[in-house]
Amino acid sequence: MQKSKINMDDTHAVLTNLGRIFGVEDKAATLVDGYRKDLANPLAGPSSLAAAARMFLYDSGEDAVFTVGRYAMPTAIIEAAGGVNIMDDLEKSWAKIAWEAVIDRDPKIVVIVNYGDATAEPKIAFLKGNPAFADIDAVTNDRFVVLEYGEATFGPRNIAAVAKVANASRA
Repeated sequence: MQKSKINMDDTHAVLTNLGRIFGVEDKAATLVDGYRKDLANPLAGPSSLAAAARMFLYDSGEDAVFTVGRYAMPTAIIEAAGGVNIMDDLEKSWAKIAWEAVIDRDPKIVVIVNYGDATAEPKIAFLKGNPAFADIDAVTNDRFVVLEYGEATFGPRNIAAVAKVANASRA
């Protein structure tokens, strides 16, 4: 069965359905309208990077990397922020891949998921300290954006995540 790529409208649809289920359609509609306006704001204004900056999501891993493909919420966040997930052709939500794919695709920004024992600081240190990554644009130019776990997984915090990623692409 063919699966649709996730986007921010999926969050809006869930909130609208929850409003219907709990009999608070008006509140849900107001919330969704506000989120739609918030999503429009981070995209206003010129970016210092080229349009549709190539971004890579780094969740965890050193020997291989755990990242997202086209069906995971971080891809929708990256796209809503005006970027492109370099692993968009990966027909999965989450998967382990070889670092060579990241090096070959040379992301301009690395989006890092911060949670539990997999915090952002060691991940950034790993990328900066490994000579194999020295020529990756994001590493060379210190372009990292950190998302908390709740921002990177499906839910209302995705709106704030879009703003963070959009602002990182304008820095």
